[in-house]
Amino acid sequence: MSTESRSFQSRSVALSLPPKEHWTLHHVLLHRIDRETTAEGPGVDPPPLEIFQAFETLDAGHTTFSIGQLEAMQEVLAEYHHSTSWWESERSQLERLLYNIATGLDDQRSQSQ
Repeated sequence: MSTESRSFQSRSVALSLPPKEHWTLHHVLLHRIDRETTAEGPGVDPPPLEIFQAFETLDAGHTTFSIGQLEAMQEVLAEYHHSTSWWESERSQLERLLYNIATGLDDQRSQSQ
């Protein structure tokens, strides 16, 4: 990994999350973490370490995340956004969260160039 890439990965981004989005993100991360534990049979991979770290950060009341955590959250949120299950009622918050994370990542990428 290049020095520039490592520098980008070690940066952090503070998200401004209204209460509904904060709750939705907390709920999605917790659900993703619990999904492995409650799965019946094999086939559910554990979430990446960054999801656990992001959940702990959010659970502590903070909203500043590393680039790796944002990327992992973006992946999980996109998965839930495309789900046709009970996440339908959270779709608007999921879309706003995805937008906020993408904007934060894009801002960091443009600053590192």
